[in-house]
Parts: sequence; C-alpha cells; structure tokens
Amino acid sequence: MFIFWDNSNIHISGLRVMEQVEPDKPRELFRTNFNNLLQLVKKDRNIEKIYLSGSVPPPSNSVWDYLKNMGISVQLLDKTADGVEQESVDMSLQTMMLRTAIDNAANPSTIAVLTGDGAGKQLGEGFLSDLKRIKKLGWNIEVYAWEISCNRYLKEYAEQNGLFVPLENYYNSITFLKRDRYNDSGSNVRPSTPLVI
Repeated sequence: MFIFWDNSNIHISGLRVMEQVEPDKPRELFRTNFNNLLQLVKKDRNIEKIYLSGSVPPPSNSVWDYLKNMGISVQLLDKTADGVEQESVDMSLQTMMLRTAIDNAANPSTIAVLTGDGAGKQLGEGFLSDLKRIKKLGWNIEVYAWEISCNRYLKEYAEQNGLFVPLENYYNSITFLKRDRYNDSGSNVRPSTPLVI
C-alpha cells in the first residue's frame, strides 16, 4: 500500500475537533501523534511508500526530522508572504498519487489518503477527481479524515467505492496536548468513545 498524507489539512481540521472536544484548552497545545496515526492507517499491511506534504513554518525542523526518521518522504513548501498555504502543497501530493498509480498500474494495491480536501472537483482537479482516476485503474482507495471538515463528496465517494475512516473515532489515540493530555503511546490504536459533534 501507499500512503499520501496532507499534513496541513489533518492538523488544521484536528484543531476544529479539539475546540469542540476540549474547548477549555489552548489551541497551541494540540499535537498529532504521528506514529499512532500511521499505525491506524497501516494496520498489519506492508507499506511501499509514505508521502507527506506540508508547509513551513511551522512546525519546527525537529518534527520534520522525526517524520523522515519514520521512513516518511516529506515534501515541504513555503507559505505565501501573508502566511497562507499554497495550492502547490495539495498539487504536489496529488501528482505523486497519480505517478504512483501509473507507475504501478500492472500491480495495483491500495492508496490511502489522509486529507479532507475535495476542492477542485468541478474542474476535474483535486483529491476527489484524482482518486476517481486511480480507482478506474484498479486500485483500492481509502480516505482518513476528520469528518467535521471533510468534503462531503470526497467522503461519499470513499464510502461508496472504498473505505472512509472518520478520525474523530480515534481522537484520544492520535492526538495529545503538549504538557497536558497524553495519549496511548503504544503501537495499538484503539477507537475512542465515538464523539458526538
């Protein structure tokens, strides 16, 4: 299987969930447990490659180095002068998805995407449109997203044509608050009590 991780989308959407689950806690304490999130997606399957796209700054270089040490291919792109993430972050990940699907067309397996972004479908662009192309090539598709902010068309397509996993169900395992709430640090990711949002 191949994993494609839209880090900015997952982090920003996770903050929205945190505001509802832990409204009394400061946003700047919110963290993703990268290892547990990866284990949630991987399960007991063999991973060929993991691609992660994000923008700088933040987080610090130590976060990116940690991800690289986990075997993740990290691609970082600068934000605009006013701090806005460029569309090229998503486009770079989508390009790698399509290249992977085409380069491995003789032996399709599973492509798992961590995002909630379904923008661009009207123009035949974006994660949703590219997942449709990949599915036609014989690949299994999986989408892992925070349901609260996931594009509804992306969610519906994944549910009907593959697998959709709402990350809210794993909130306590895949997130923690710096110096405050610690998560299950083991390699087994257990579902939290489903959240009502």
